[in-house]
Amino acid sequence: MTGIKGKVIDAETQEPLPFVNITFLNSNVGTETDLDGNYSIETMWATDSLAVSYLGYVTQAVPVKVGEKNQVVNFELSQVGVNLNTVTVTAEKKKYRKKDNPAVELIRNVIDNKDKNRLSSLDYYEYEQYEKTELDLNNITDKFRHRKAFRKIQFIFDYVDTSEVNGKPYLPLFLRETASRVFYRKDPEAKKEYRDGIKITGFDEWVDPNSISTLTDLLYQDVNVYDNIIMLMGSQFISPTNSIAPDFYKFYILDTLEYEGHEVIDLAFYPRNKLDLAFKGNLYITHDSSFAVVRAEMDILPDINLNFVRDLHIEQEFSEQEGAWLLTEDYLVVDYSLTEKGQGLFGQRTVSYRNHVFNQPREEEVYSGADKVVEDPDALKRDPTFWAEARHQELSSSEAAIYEMVDTLQTVPAFRRFMDILTILVSGYKTNVGPFDIGPIGSFYSFNDVEGFRLRFGGKTNFNLSEKWQLAGYLAYGFRDHDLKYTGTVLYSFRPDFMQNPKHYIRAGYQKETNFVGQDFRFISEDNFFLSFRRGGADRMTMNTLYQLEYLQEFPSSFSYGITLAHKQRVPIGTLTFEYLNDEGERVPLDDITTAQVGLMLRFAPNEQYVQGQTYRINIQNRYPIFTLNFQMGLRDVLGGQYDYQRVALNISKRFNLSLLGYTRFEIEGGKVFGEGVPYILLNIPRTSLSYAFAPNSFNMMNALEFVSDEYVYLNLQHFFNGFFFNKIPLIKKLKLREIVTLKAIYGRLSDA
Repeated sequence: MTGIKGKVIDAETQEPLPFVNITFLNSNVGTETDLDGNYSIETMWATDSLAVSYLGYVTQAVPVKVGEKNQVVNFELSQVGVNLNTVTVTAEKKKYRKKDNPAVELIRNVIDNKDKNRLSSLDYYEYEQYEKTELDLNNITDKFRHRKAFRKIQFIFDYVDTSEVNGKPYLPLFLRETASRVFYRKDPEAKKEYRDGIKITGFDEWVDPNSISTLTDLLYQDVNVYDNIIMLMGSQFISPTNSIAPDFYKFYILDTLEYEGHEVIDLAFYPRNKLDLAFKGNLYITHDSSFAVVRAEMDILPDINLNFVRDLHIEQEFSEQEGAWLLTEDYLVVDYSLTEKGQGLFGQRTVSYRNHVFNQPREEEVYSGADKVVEDPDALKRDPTFWAEARHQELSSSEAAIYEMVDTLQTVPAFRRFMDILTILVSGYKTNVGPFDIGPIGSFYSFNDVEGFRLRFGGKTNFNLSEKWQLAGYLAYGFRDHDLKYTGTVLYSFRPDFMQNPKHYIRAGYQKETNFVGQDFRFISEDNFFLSFRRGGADRMTMNTLYQLEYLQEFPSSFSYGITLAHKQRVPIGTLTFEYLNDEGERVPLDDITTAQVGLMLRFAPNEQYVQGQTYRINIQNRYPIFTLNFQMGLRDVLGGQYDYQRVALNISKRFNLSLLGYTRFEIEGGKVFGEGVPYILLNIPRTSLSYAFAPNSFNMMNALEFVSDEYVYLNLQHFFNGFFFNKIPLIKKLKLREIVTLKAIYGRLSDA
């Protein structure tokens, strides 16, 4: 490992020089100075000479010692003796002013004109889009190559390439290509992407290809340099063209250049606070009245408060067409790593845009529908002829080899074992044990005060048995109560397979299982070893016997509904008792509470997306609200039901993105139980968590059965400031802490019924 730090100053004025390029000779490894002229670089791929270059100054190179850390190399640069018509920039903090600063005036002109420079200023537009998304393992050292784990798959290192961004060697692991047509209408506003072709390296034995596409889209959203906020990896970055950018960035005019026959101004920008979610880089702006961006280069600082992201680089190129500057090339690379020196991942996304068409309206059905992305049913089945025409540029040799490498890799037993272990860690299941997936493994052992320590074993069937039918179940035994618990379900999918989204299925199930009152574990229980550690006693439970028939249908329009028929018997166990008052006012024990119930669920979640694994589905929350209405009716004297009641509840949840202040998760629910003589176990019992782990959707400081009500309003607010305050406090900011504020409240009462 070679480590060098130092400072670059003007030899005559002794003032620090910002944005100076510093590279190892004959390599792509380098960095640049900050506003104070300081730099620091640490790499395993150093050469024996370090060079500095800066516009208007003489380039210098000095020898360094490869493999030695803590080297200090300072540079004093002399200006060249010819007139390059450049502006000399000084970065002394005391001298920087927004007032009467031509760089600030320039960015204000860009901000004032950005609405007319956006493509969305047109009434209609369309274009063809080709996208490549790649995932690579980086920091491939000789020591890493010769680990015992890779002894049987050494062939993969024949595919190692070198990054053009930071010179790190990397091994391509994943590639996705998409060929799309995009259509936009201004009024009423609609933007639709029709994906005609999708090509993905095949790991579909472990994860659904459509889920990989969804996750990739979420991590690498389109970057519009004219937006106030740029969403990347679920985080909100302040754009250099934000209306308040002069308050968060320092701007410097560096040079006047020629770009595609136009004179452009090179405008550098740098965040005032190194920890904020902001960029450093350069905007190249037309030197005319349009003030359009023709090229953008953006990076993050190493000090940024962002989980596991070591580096990020964005390049965008624009071309002039019919008097407008259109984005034609978009490149993004992210360097992920748990540690600064260990192995990590490159995420690369390259998008090109061609064949723009302006102000030609299409038929209404082109713009209609709730889904913003529509995939052709045959998108994953396109042949090589299609891709030869759809690609805007040929794949590089390393990219083309990914498909061959991954196909070969999946036949290697050592790799398959690795993927199985990874799947267990992510989903909790050992998949593809013949026709079964075994798990969740985390629930195989747990304990509580009533059952003692308990063993459980179960799983579900996979596509090796049937793609339309799925069986699931488990057996559990408590060594204190000496009682056997079990669950079994049968699911039939009306889709081609039961993993396909949107879902449409019917499921029947039977269950005999314990339950902590105030928690609802249905069918596949969520109990596990870690949740066994609870505060207070864990001895107020019920033994439930449940028969249930469930029908669910989800529509592409983001609407879904479900109908359930259920018969449930609850028997108190542990220290819990059921009692009622007879006519003489005496307490009489009640052996059980039995209900027969019909339920209806209505849900609307606009533009909702999923990550679908083989044994799980994760719903991804977006900026749209989610509405869920639940209604249940208890039927007395039907299948042994003892009570008539009606329960209704409306839940609304939403995520609010608040720009620099982070984001808020909001949930509100109101409900009412109607009926006379309804026992407390059937009323609303607030969700509580007795676990020592924080449960975001439960009351962590409330005891189970502490409150019950037949009408209630519930509120849950969680705000994530993402370091907005801590990033500005000296010393504290070095810890990269983040602020989370949570408010949970419930108001309820018992009516006279």
